[in-house]
Amino acid sequence: MGNTSRAKPSDQTGELVLRLIVIIYLVLGALYATLTPAWQVPDEPAHFNYVTYVAENRRMPELRLGDYPQAYLEELKARRFPPTMSIEPIRYESYQPPLYYMLAALVYSVTRALFAWPMPLTLRAFSLLLGAATLMVSYRLVRAIYPEEPILALGTVAFAATLPMHVAITAGVNNDVLVELLVTLIIGRLVAMGPNDWTTRRTFGLGALLGLAFLAKIWAYIAGGVAIFALFWDAWQSRHSGAPLTWRRALQCAGLMLGVAALIASPWLAHNAMVYGPRDPLGLARHDQVVAGQLTTRQYIAQHGLQALLRDFLLTSFRSFWGQFGWMGVLLDERIYLALALLSLLAFSGLALYGIRVIRGTKRISPQAKRGLALLAVWALLTVAGYIGYNTKYVQHQGRYLFFAIVPWGLGFTLGLRELFHSRPALPLALLGLLAGALLIWGLVARDIKWYSIALVGLAAIGYTACRWLERLRSGVPMALLYSGMAILSIICLQIYIVPALRS
Repeated sequence: MGNTSRAKPSDQTGELVLRLIVIIYLVLGALYATLTPAWQVPDEPAHFNYVTYVAENRRMPELRLGDYPQAYLEELKARRFPPTMSIEPIRYESYQPPLYYMLAALVYSVTRALFAWPMPLTLRAFSLLLGAATLMVSYRLVRAIYPEEPILALGTVAFAATLPMHVAITAGVNNDVLVELLVTLIIGRLVAMGPNDWTTRRTFGLGALLGLAFLAKIWAYIAGGVAIFALFWDAWQSRHSGAPLTWRRALQCAGLMLGVAALIASPWLAHNAMVYGPRDPLGLARHDQVVAGQLTTRQYIAQHGLQALLRDFLLTSFRSFWGQFGWMGVLLDERIYLALALLSLLAFSGLALYGIRVIRGTKRISPQAKRGLALLAVWALLTVAGYIGYNTKYVQHQGRYLFFAIVPWGLGFTLGLRELFHSRPALPLALLGLLAGALLIWGLVARDIKWYSIALVGLAAIGYTACRWLERLRSGVPMALLYSGMAILSIICLQIYIVPALRS
């Protein structure tokens, strides 16, 4: 009884802080939605045209040759989408699964009929609400892994709520926000399950959610992969425990789950087979024909070489994960990216320390937590694999595609920094010292000492020492300050970079 009463205030405080984070996200998102000029979110005109087509014609559009007028689109971007130039020809997203567009079309029709609210602002607000729902589901997911450590769940949510590029994308018209919500919801359910929970009813429900996710975006394959991994993880763990999840039962559950998902997605697949041909049920072959002018990876390598491709892939992916706005044309000051890179390095080193402690057994976590972390690792790996696979075909170095696994990134970032705040200071400070020394030696050899970078490392050492001291005084304060800083950075990105660069 005593343990329960002690847990209650922590849970209540966590819920209050969660609401505060969601409110901050909605405020930031509202600023981005209202101040970012129309159509200045990647692919927004094409997504919007899909929505309006469904709303006005009550059916799905067909992707046709000419729906990707590359020269016209480049002129639109160069002239900042002036009102005198129509966005109607931009329809290259018409092959996408229909669920987001059906929901958005309903919002479009109702608000236009009853309130005459402006577009695309109303649909941007709809996306924001989906983003807020994702934050709340993310909190439940991480609490299921670390029920006694709400700071980790709150940090994960705060990361997603204040990451500038994530705010910008979820404040635009696109189907990414819906699939992010559904994938997070599915994996949240998987994390909360165990070997005894694979009942027919729950398996059927997971299959239904997978089908809906696949109708939101093809990237939902991520959730299917994680579900299969979770199922066979549980079957493996049940070998000697006497749990009813045998290998035969696991295969039956997999068949039921995937069968239900396929059944729900089948009307869309059948529609595509009739429109694009039986060999193209996803519409991807038609998409490749329509966007034939888009730069391919093979062309890029032929022009610039493999080394340049790898360098640009890593650099642009990092920048566009944190903040590279508009149609990838609005970059931040290089010094901001350097600071974010250093922060990311510290978080990664802390996460590595945490992993080493878990492997060695000096940090004990429950079997349920190990299982949950394994699911999140698979989630992250499948997302990265999909991102790399996409970039082997087209040059799409856009870190926003990694947001489909925003929970693993947010938890890893939070977990890594918290580990540093709780660990002995010698190793992090030694790492920073080595980095500063390497920068100095490199600068002397190249006769170009990067004093800003060296000073930044010194400031990081001071900041780390201060955060560690604050953490000992009041646990959670450094993390709150960090994510408050990210919220401020989101406002800086909007007011100093996005608005001046994109306003016509």
